[in-house]
Amino acid sequence: MKTVITTIVAIVAVLGLTVFGIKLLKENAPEAEKKKRVEAIPVVEVEVVTENDLKFSLESEGVVTARRDTVLSAAIGGRLKVVDENFEAGAIYKKGHVIAEIDSINYQAAVAQAESILADAELALVQEEARANQAARDWKKIGGGEIASDLVLRVPFLKSANARVAAAIAAREKAEADLVRTKIVAPFDCRVRSTNLNLGATVVPGSQLGMIYDPNNLMIRLPFSLDDYAQLPKETNVTLFTSIGGELYEWDAEIMWDLGEVGQKTLSAFVLARIFANEEHGSQFVLPLPGIFLNATVGGAVLPKVVSVPRSAVRGRNQILVLNGENKLELRELMVARQNADYVFATQGVAGGEKVILTKVDMPIPGMTLEAVEVDGQEEGKNQSK
Repeated sequence: MKTVITTIVAIVAVLGLTVFGIKLLKENAPEAEKKKRVEAIPVVEVEVVTENDLKFSLESEGVVTARRDTVLSAAIGGRLKVVDENFEAGAIYKKGHVIAEIDSINYQAAVAQAESILADAELALVQEEARANQAARDWKKIGGGEIASDLVLRVPFLKSANARVAAAIAAREKAEADLVRTKIVAPFDCRVRSTNLNLGATVVPGSQLGMIYDPNNLMIRLPFSLDDYAQLPKETNVTLFTSIGGELYEWDAEIMWDLGEVGQKTLSAFVLARIFANEEHGSQFVLPLPGIFLNATVGGAVLPKVVSVPRSAVRGRNQILVLNGENKLELRELMVARQNADYVFATQGVAGGEKVILTKVDMPIPGMTLEAVEVDGQEEGKNQSK
């Protein structure tokens, strides 16, 4: 019994001392110093963007072709009696040069026959005119003052004789033209691309002797995206260039017209440009060779009043962060007209003189307060000239 009482008393004493100690510690505990909460404002680099007219060049590329590329063909039939010994791919001919001749004996005979028929028709006309005059004199004597009919005056016979003469003249002209066509000549200064027929071959009208083209009259078809096509100036200079054997070759060109349609596969619009000779190049490259691939630069394009925005400031496709006059963050979307490796050029979404944020902001919240930082002694947003 004494053991139980002793244990209880000990427990009560320990509890009492514990409560007393806790109370004593609370009464004598040091008071913590209260500090005012300070909110940290993020610091960002900014650039003041400018609005200017943007002058730029458009880039394209294409293959050189001849403006005149045609089939050298026979207009009449016969055997090729003569063919120029140089008539092979690559041969060059001046306009009017006789490239081939068709055996002309049948056509000479046709001319002689046509002249004979014409002579007979002219004789018949003279005879008919004489008969008509005689009929008019006879009717004057016996007609009793009546008006003679056309048949009496032989008018239908006279018309028939005149028609036969006209037909004979036309037949002779055709026979003479066919005789001329026995000589197949170069229709313009040309170069032979390929040959199909040669000496001894028998041809019919339309037979293809070969393909020829004008090596001095070249053009190039240049494709442009629809955005670039819309910005093509009406009057502009075109420079064509390529590298051959480690040397740069250039030619000037001018736009003749556009094709007036859009390619369905590439969604590109095309223009045709005429190529000018460059006498500074060697004789082989005064003009580019047909079939060669050339790069093209078209100058003179202008975008009025666009804002140049550093590419590093653009988030995603076209979003930027702007620090307004109250140092509050704004989220903007740009209408991008053009871009290069360093800048995008916007027509909407930002105005000249505004501060564009360059620093990456992990969680941008519209309206959050930011502080701009100066770089190299100047605010990062100094004007960027273009």
